[in-house]
Amino acid sequence: MENKNTVSTLTGEDLKKAFESFEAASQKLSEYYKNLEEEVKDLKENLNAVIESLPLGILIADENNVVRFINKALNEISAGYNLFEYLNKDIDEFLKFFFNGETLSDFGNRFFYPVEKNMKSGGKFIPVFLYLKNMKGADKKNKGRIFIIQNIEEIKKMKRLAELGEMSAKIAHEIRNPLGSIDLFASILRKEIKNEEHAEIISNIISAVKNMNSTINNVLEFSKSVNPLFSKCRLSEILNKSLMYSSYIIKEKGVNVIMETDENIVLKIDENLIERTFVNIIINAAQSVQNFDGVIKIKSFEVSAQEGENEGIKYVCTVFEDNGGGFTDEALKKIFTPFFSTKKSGGTGLGLSIALNNVILHGGYINAENSKETGGAKISVFLPCMA
Repeated sequence: MENKNTVSTLTGEDLKKAFESFEAASQKLSEYYKNLEEEVKDLKENLNAVIESLPLGILIADENNVVRFINKALNEISAGYNLFEYLNKDIDEFLKFFFNGETLSDFGNRFFYPVEKNMKSGGKFIPVFLYLKNMKGADKKNKGRIFIIQNIEEIKKMKRLAELGEMSAKIAHEIRNPLGSIDLFASILRKEIKNEEHAEIISNIISAVKNMNSTINNVLEFSKSVNPLFSKCRLSEILNKSLMYSSYIIKEKGVNVIMETDENIVLKIDENLIERTFVNIIINAAQSVQNFDGVIKIKSFEVSAQEGENEGIKYVCTVFEDNGGGFTDEALKKIFTPFFSTKKSGGTGLGLSIALNNVILHGGYINAENSKETGGAKISVFLPCMA
């Protein structure tokens, strides 16, 4: 009996169909791979965008401790040094320079909790929080490290300011009561004294007490949180009261005040806060001018913001100009910074800082510059018009 083996053979048509199926599958796989590449690229770009937008310095080193990534924020923290020069270099080169000779072994295997260090920045050392995270792969092996660095210099300054404010408030309260008594008794004595020479001495005492009381008010106002109580107020009345509260220094220096304001301007403001703002500006102006030749010009008018996010909003601008020495370029940069003062006799340096804060609480802003008209300082206070 004869056995026959049957062998199935593929025809040309079968091969063609098989090849077409393979081509279609290959095309789909290629498209899928391309889409996957695009997704990975987008994900990488988004991740880089997130990392670059963080206000934290980030450095990534690979498993061989070679620096592979540094974000812009870290370069800004270094202030003056080009950190990108450390890319593709050993992490210890970076650490030794910026962390006073320390190396990776000095940091140990710390994980995600902050360690306070001092980092070189702009020729000095600043306090930073350093976070160190080890990266592990699927095989649990070391894949590198992420360093996250946060500049805490401003945080420490604010903490010190808060502590100073709290302490100053306690001291100010202790001083305020006896000052009130001195002012009261000196005022009574001033009325009784007939001798002009003695009366002038007592007037100087009263003026000094009022100066001290103004300083105490600034300290107390700076140290407390403020919640504005808004009501409709006539601007001219606020300015007149502010001049009255500043009259002791205006009379003492013989300052000539020229005021041009619209009597019909009404604003929705916290009367006490804006009075305090104007008083601080007027006192600063009066203290900066020469005795008996001083001039302070005050004028108010409506304006519209011309640019930026406030464009179209209407403001009432109140301008204070004096014929004192004006601002230096350095002073203009720091004039609203708490505790910055240009007065030779000292001063708390809180007046304009408080003024700015009070105006911001009203949705306004302040400009400081030198006056082309008087040659001295020019402070412009912008408060939103009533809706």
